[in-house]
Amino acid sequence: MKADINILLAGKSLSKAQRDLVKRARAIILPQGCKGELYWFCRLHCKHVFPNYDCRFPGQGKVGDAFLFKLFGMPHPPTYVYLNIEGFYKMHTNLKGMPFSYPFLLKGDWGGEGEMVFLIKNDADLREKLALLGKNEGFILQKYIPTDRDLRVVIIGERRFYYWRIQKDKSEWQTNVRKGAIIDHEVSKAIKNGLNNLLERFYKATGINLAAIDILYSDNRPLFLEINYYFGRRGLGGSERFYQLLNKAIEEWLYTNFSSQDGLNLHNQAYR
Repeated sequence: MKADINILLAGKSLSKAQRDLVKRARAIILPQGCKGELYWFCRLHCKHVFPNYDCRFPGQGKVGDAFLFKLFGMPHPPTYVYLNIEGFYKMHTNLKGMPFSYPFLLKGDWGGEGEMVFLIKNDADLREKLALLGKNEGFILQKYIPTDRDLRVVIIGERRFYYWRIQKDKSEWQTNVRKGAIIDHEVSKAIKNGLNNLLERFYKATGINLAAIDILYSDNRPLFLEINYYFGRRGLGGSERFYQLLNKAIEEWLYTNFSSQDGLNLHNQAYR
């Protein structure tokens, strides 16, 4: 995406000259990997920022996802949030009074493609996996709902893309591609229509316009699992296809927010 001004930060903070440019900008487009400090500086000084990450910072991670789903009334598996290991052991001395019977899931706050997600089968298993977490890292315990698939809904601007991730290996309980799941784009209209109201409500509440939401079905009821702001592109057809879709979404976003009389220069011809 060619803009009037392109800034390459490579992990560095904005310089004074770059901060002045941001303050004068009429629209700002940020990369998926931007940090909260950069996002909120841009958001504070510019009305139009893409993507909308208002709910990503500081709420990114499994803990933040759980709070968002609870706050906005999205259906999700029974989940308990812990802000750190010390607090967990104070609440559950000798692992007493656990919210779930074994097996259940332990999910560290960070990690993608199933990383730091564990199926806990007994006390020893729980202690071992807790020891892998950072001392001050939040985490969640979640009811384990056996399934061979989950649904990924990728949101890019105003468009949504759906596909199943199906685990054929009966010995593997995780359904991500890294663990061998296959991608199936055959998602019925009934599934999509059944999710429409929930996704619209979630979009209006959060403004999220670039993310992948993972959804599990239990007794034909959708349950929101997590939000991925930086997600794999294989299910979309690869990186080249993803950037085509992203560029088109940005063009549509610019046309929605700026009329032809606004004098905004649109250099990318992909949409027009």
